Amino acid sequence: MMLLRTELEKLWKRPVLWIGFAVSLLVGSYLTWSMLPTVVTGEETLTGRKAAEYNRRLTAEYEGYLTDEKAEAIIARFGFARYDEDGRCVYGNFLNRFVTEKMSDYSGEGRKASRIIPLTDKESRLGACGYRDSIYFACTQGWDELWEIFMGLAIVWGITVVILLAPVYSSDKILRTAPVIRASAEGRRKMVLARLAASWLVAAGGFFLLASVLFLACGFLYGFEGLKANILCLDAAPYMWPKSVTVGGFLFGIYLPRAVLGVTVLVLLVSGISACCERTLSSVCISAFVFAFPVVRNMLMVFTFLTPLFSLLVYGMPFYMMIPLYNAGRSPYRILQAVAAILFCLAGLWMVYDSWCRNRKEHGR
Repeated sequence: MMLLRTELEKLWKRPVLWIGFAVSLLVGSYLTWSMLPTVVTGEETLTGRKAAEYNRRLTAEYEGYLTDEKAEAIIARFGFARYDEDGRCVYGNFLNRFVTEKMSDYSGEGRKASRIIPLTDKESRLGACGYRDSIYFACTQGWDELWEIFMGLAIVWGITVVILLAPVYSSDKILRTAPVIRASAEGRRKMVLARLAASWLVAAGGFFLLASVLFLACGFLYGFEGLKANILCLDAAPYMWPKSVTVGGFLFGIYLPRAVLGVTVLVLLVSGISACCERTLSSVCISAFVFAFPVVRNMLMVFTFLTPLFSLLVYGMPFYMMIPLYNAGRSPYRILQAVAAILFCLAGLWMVYDSWCRNRKEHGR
């Protein structure tokens, strides 16, 4: 316990931890506020929280299983939403925008919609009639963009953890205290466990505290009923979840296990790289590149070689594991992602063991 307390104090006193926490909170708050909707009612334009409350209030009148009659009633009351040449909605609320985009002949090119496509139509984007009973309609606005908010949080907090933990082992090599520490009775075993435990507690504690604040902010603005809906969840077609997703089911069944594994991968990889590197700067650069590689890959469009195995390894990296993806709660693919993440964990542990813990003559026996 004394070793753990000592390692926690080392991390706790570093300014980068508090600066990173403050910047992460500011970035998450800014993204949450910037993604609030705008509603043009025909009489006035509503923005921010007023627009979110307006959409929630209207949608509550139609909440429930979606039917052709309900869609027709929405269009009869509000009309089709209108879009400009760039595809931005210039008129409409969540109700008629949803029907226009998902249940009409609006194609995205002509920016028009003139008829509703029935739920029983096989050309419907919502699926054929066999899926009808599983389509539950509720105001999910805001929750379908939660992944973007958490993406910004993951980037800032991940870089904070990299800068915070990179000197954990490499600083001992720079100060030339590594041989003395590793030759001691507790230097190669207990101290390593204490460092890993302290690193994980700080990284996970900060991340989940920030994530909780942003999650509650979304619930306050949009209402938790939107999270329970099946519709408009990122890449998650409604017929793939036969029942509405509960808030608890989403948190403890889908997001939390991924996030815990993602933070663990991040801590172990950064610790392993730090143990291998001779200099702190090298550790920071390599760890930052490994963490940000999924973002770099998307920017450079590196999708070709070793696909799909390469893609599976990328999606097992901590950056993706720390982001809540609604479609990640199903399937054998979730298991494969977890396997890839566990392989990264083992790689980090092996680097720590090989570079720091392994018994060598120069460090005593």
